[in-house]
Amino acid sequence: MNIKNEILKLKHGEKFIEPESDYGRAEIWCINDVYVVFEIPYLGGEPHYRDVYHKKNIDSLIHNISTWD
Repeated sequence: MNIKNEILKLKHGEKFIEPESDYGRAEIWCINDVYVVFEIPYLGGEPHYRDVYHKKNIDSLIHNISTWD
C-alpha cells in the first residue's frame, strides 16, 4: 500500500489510519486541503493531536509519522 496515495485520495471529512499494527499508528483527517494528524498510542488509548499539514507538505507528514516510536 502506498500511504501517500491513500492520503491523497481522502475527501473532506474522511480519515485514514496509517497501519503499523492492528490498531494503527496515526489517524489522518482531511479537512479541505489540510491534514490533521493524531497519534495513536502504541499500547492503546485515545488518539491525541500531533500536527496539521497542508496538502503540499504531505511528504513531511509521511516522514514525521514514520519517525514516531
